[in-house]
Amino acid sequence: MNLKSILSESIKIRNFIIGGFLLGVMFALVEYLFRLKTNDDPQLLIPLVIRAGLIGAFVMASILVFEVILKNWFRKRPFFYLVLVRSFFYTFIITLWLGVFNGVWFMLNDGMPFKEEIINYFVDDMYFINVSSIFLIAVLAIGIREINSLHGKGQLWNFIIGKYHKPREVELIFCFIDLKGSTTIAEKLGHLQFAKFLKDYFSDITEAIQNSKAQIYQYVGDEIILKWSYEIGLENNNMINCFFQMQEIINGLKQKYLKKYGVFPEFKAGIHGGQAIVTWVGEIKKEIVYVGDVLNTTARIQEDCKRLGKVFLISGELLDKVKDLKNTKAEFVDETVLRGKEERIKLFSLERAS
Repeated sequence: MNLKSILSESIKIRNFIIGGFLLGVMFALVEYLFRLKTNDDPQLLIPLVIRAGLIGAFVMASILVFEVILKNWFRKRPFFYLVLVRSFFYTFIITLWLGVFNGVWFMLNDGMPFKEEIINYFVDDMYFINVSSIFLIAVLAIGIREINSLHGKGQLWNFIIGKYHKPREVELIFCFIDLKGSTTIAEKLGHLQFAKFLKDYFSDITEAIQNSKAQIYQYVGDEIILKWSYEIGLENNNMINCFFQMQEIINGLKQKYLKKYGVFPEFKAGIHGGQAIVTWVGEIKKEIVYVGDVLNTTARIQEDCKRLGKVFLISGELLDKVKDLKNTKAEFVDETVLRGKEERIKLFSLERAS
């Protein structure tokens, strides 16, 4: 892991913990207002907020550690298994930190031994009510999260609010990434092993997709189609760095693939941007689809990688919008009329500068 990746992960961890702290503070404020409204004895606001914030931070940190440790293990587990295991664990760590912090707090205020305070907390009727509520909320939240992963980030919410029920024009960057020699690999491995090979490949490059803030539009056989808004795609050259991060990941896992399958994934990509129409389609199976010239052009650019002997091509039109290539060099390779098109387009090859 290079310095940039480490910094990126540290920022994610920081944001995750801060988010947990703020979530705890929010719950503390709700509890305080509820106690005031019901004339129940409210605790002092500031200590309550601090305690709840710390509980939230510790809970989120524990969940993060849990997810990182079991990340690879979770990849091949079925839906119900994922939901139940995560729900049980999340419930356990939430109640654990609630017990520890509340035990310390009441010990300091009441003067009772910590052990006795913990026992009193866990045998109280409210504890069992809280545990049941937390578990049900966890099952619901994790279940929705897993279902949402079938549709892509944000698509489930967009469907609920009806964002794309009427066709809309959007401006996006698309990247078509195609596995090289997939037919040969499939013949060598057989269909079952090739499916496992693809599953490992798509799973391993997920980190690069997440780091570059890309969204997965579609898996088409061994091809994956990514998309960005112009703002996110051009930010820190996310749309370019994604491909090279994928290469770094697969190169690092090359020996693992050779040992397991006798081959390793190599891929080529074409990237382009422009206007597309987006809408929901279908009745029995609903899906968000994008249509427009930009997708056809991007697909043709990716196909030209083979003709030009390159692995990563970008249109001149999109390249002109990049302010600073940083550690990437662009080389003009061709000005061509893409298959099925009339206008000429300039193509540039992208490579990491040594």
